[in-house]
Amino acid sequence: MPAAITDVATELLLVPLEPRLRAYGSDVVSIVRVLLRDSDGATATGFTYTLGAGAGIVCRMVDELIGPAIVGSRTDDWGEHRRRLAADTRRLGRSMFAPALSAVDIAVWDLRGIQSSRPLYAVLGGKPRAVPIYGSGRGSNSLGLDELVEQSLGYLRDGYPAVKIRAGARSPSEDLERLRAVRDAVGDAVPLMVDCNEQLTLADALWLGRRLSDLGYRWIEEPLIAEDVEGHAVLAAQLDVPVAVGEHLVGRYEFAHHLRTTPIGIYQPDAALTGGVTEAVRIADLAEAGNRSVNFHSLPELHIHLAVRSPNACYVEDFGILNGVLAEVLAPQDGVVVPPDRSGHGIVWDSGAVARFRQSL
Repeated sequence: MPAAITDVATELLLVPLEPRLRAYGSDVVSIVRVLLRDSDGATATGFTYTLGAGAGIVCRMVDELIGPAIVGSRTDDWGEHRRRLAADTRRLGRSMFAPALSAVDIAVWDLRGIQSSRPLYAVLGGKPRAVPIYGSGRGSNSLGLDELVEQSLGYLRDGYPAVKIRAGARSPSEDLERLRAVRDAVGDAVPLMVDCNEQLTLADALWLGRRLSDLGYRWIEEPLIAEDVEGHAVLAAQLDVPVAVGEHLVGRYEFAHHLRTTPIGIYQPDAALTGGVTEAVRIADLAEAGNRSVNFHSLPELHIHLAVRSPNACYVEDFGILNGVLAEVLAPQDGVVVPPDRSGHGIVWDSGAVARFRQSL
């Protein structure tokens, strides 16, 4: 029987983003870390994050609600606690509770792995395999054209076989010029994607998407606000370039609604935002049952574990949103990455950076 959870604590980190990662006005990421300790002295970590305000509320949700509910319990009790907490907080709305639940859920799965001396992927029933990784983040829309091209080429020099570029903060015609310049620079064989971060109108998304097909882009990501299911259905039906959604969808029911009502073929859940490892795995399985692919959003050090147990996972995304507080990052070897064999998720935090960016609550 696993040891009981004896302590649940949170800390808020405000971490500056590298200038080349900044987009749409965001220059800092707020990271909420959750630390679990059990009666044997094992310590596990979970986390969530936001590029906006309000992360302190997430800490309070954990400190005042979730933490007290699970102290004294064991990790194999988590499923029942999770269901009850979700039911009890339903009227607060999913978007408020989901980040807090995600951070604790990730910590619980980390503790499960540590208690059983197994990597997270093994706890999830997966086996280690190599997964292609793509570079994401350096292709910011805040960069000038020449720097955008240089940063994209830099990903290729660093061993990434595919690259994603940001769009949506400029006019569609200027974005098209930038996307064409990157394609010309990297050549026709390199897979390229574009992320619009919910910035386009339906008309502009149709205009840009139709031209991306000629440039050989693999997908257009979140062209519309995530809640516009009908608009995404129109895009997926009318564009040749695939449409990808998911980083802003919360929980399996929102994904299931998309699956039922749109022909979108690429889903991008983020375990730190959508409900933790538990929910992200459910979403991956839903996508597989619907013959859709899943490409987990960001956080490669965590999502590699979920990708190797999901046969419909095509890529891991490397957006360095946590890099400022990590002592080790997942780096490509021959264009692919494999999960670490350390117990739990195996994320190695930089204790000095964590202390430097920790905020008083």
